[in-house]
Amino acid sequence: MERASTGLATAILRLFAGSVPGTRVVIATGSGNNGGDALFAGARLARRGMRVDAIGTTEHVHVAGLAALRRAG
Repeated sequence: MERASTGLATAILRLFAGSVPGTRVVIATGSGNNGGDALFAGARLARRGMRVDAIGTTEHVHVAGLAALRRAG
């Protein structure tokens, strides 16, 4: 999960090079490990100054990933 979330966050940061602070990112996430990857990536992006919103697409959410995103802001 660490590797996937780092790769995803890195790819997104490259897309927004030079305009990261305050940029809004919306994550649509399910409850499985892929959803966790997205939430952990969102946490990385939030720590870099992006505004990250997560939308759950299922009734449940990846608990650890959501906690990481909430801690990151």
